[in-house]
Amino acid sequence: MKVFVLSKEHKPLMPTTPRRARLWLKAKRARVVCREPFTIQLRFETTAYTQPVTVGVDMGSQTVGVAAKSLGEVAYQAEVALRTAIASKLTQRRTYRRNRRSRKTRYRAVRFANRRRPAGWLPPSLRSKAEATVKTVGFVASILPVNQVYVEVGSFDTQKLQNPEMSGVAYQQGELQGYLIREYLLAKWKRRCVYCGASNTQLQVEHIIPRARGGSNRASNLTLACAPCNVRKGNQTAAEFGYPEVQAQAKVPLKDAAHVSSIKTVVVDQLAEQFGSAQVAVTYGYETKYKRIQVLGLAKSHTNDAVAIACEIGERVTPLSVVHQIRCLSQGNYQLYNGKRSEHKVWVPRKVQGWKLFELVEAKGQIGYIGGRRVKGAFVVKEVMSGKTLLEVTPRKLLRLARPLHGSLIIRLASPTITAKEGGASSPV
Repeated sequence: MKVFVLSKEHKPLMPTTPRRARLWLKAKRARVVCREPFTIQLRFETTAYTQPVTVGVDMGSQTVGVAAKSLGEVAYQAEVALRTAIASKLTQRRTYRRNRRSRKTRYRAVRFANRRRPAGWLPPSLRSKAEATVKTVGFVASILPVNQVYVEVGSFDTQKLQNPEMSGVAYQQGELQGYLIREYLLAKWKRRCVYCGASNTQLQVEHIIPRARGGSNRASNLTLACAPCNVRKGNQTAAEFGYPEVQAQAKVPLKDAAHVSSIKTVVVDQLAEQFGSAQVAVTYGYETKYKRIQVLGLAKSHTNDAVAIACEIGERVTPLSVVHQIRCLSQGNYQLYNGKRSEHKVWVPRKVQGWKLFELVEAKGQIGYIGGRRVKGAFVVKEVMSGKTLLEVTPRKLLRLARPLHGSLIIRLASPTITAKEGGASSPV
């Protein structure tokens, strides 16, 4: 593992060995700038000669892979977990605002029709993902002398994602051709409740994956259920309710493909503005798959895809044994008041017994971040990448590992071993 080096003028230089960095630090000829990834800044003048560094970016809707390569060696690789809760937070803020206006300014004229969207506008959830991707590449450029950036972009055939046998005129004939939505569902599900099989009762249109869990109103996500089954199912998916065969008939969701298709142009334009048009190039998924499988022999992962993107066709490199996992964090809390009439100001201390939210900690042999604080005094520790709750412990059982840096939480872990096999890939040439 290399140590990243900055010049006295804070310009990125080529990485060095841990032994040389240790000697510089011991002689006080350098100082530590960042612990993760470990970066030092020199205290003496040196030449500004650097070697070319290429960065590969594997764009995604929830996770982004980034890898930097120089002279046939991988210098840095990371996975970035993007924020996915922005839409729900904006919905909550909108609810607070409308309730507050209805209580305090009941006769205020509406203004929603007076606002216009500028060219290139993106919804806040997508804009956050685009900015986080660009910010990650900028972070790599702050510790390495990057001179070339390759971004994988691709066009998704949403019809083939749902039905691989789609071809010809079938593209123009949707599954609802000749049906109304309810008649289509009645014919598809044989006019009976899919959960209990009742047929001589009133049936309701029901979401296989609930809207609150990210489901859509597409016909492939709708089914029929009687009122008692619909109430008992509640906010569960069909699989959680005990009917995985019903959920298996729901087609692949298209939200992730739509997100990547929406932000790819914005990401490329912002990177070209930051690094220059000549230093930013696009590549495609079939090229990445060929280089990763046929040339490098790597398993499918975001970091391995990023390594393949950074390489030229025919070039062979070995990924690092460690991967930096980065989680994008929120910067604030929109809720300022609570109470029936918003009479109580929300006062939440930044620290509780010396601990803040989003600190990287170790508890009972597990590593995670502080994702919540309970009234009873326990802290909720969550997994860094997935955000799943690991355990709840008291503050005295926590061991601090790191604190957030620039709105991100960074942790270094061993590269996961993936043994799944894939089919071959044809040569792009």
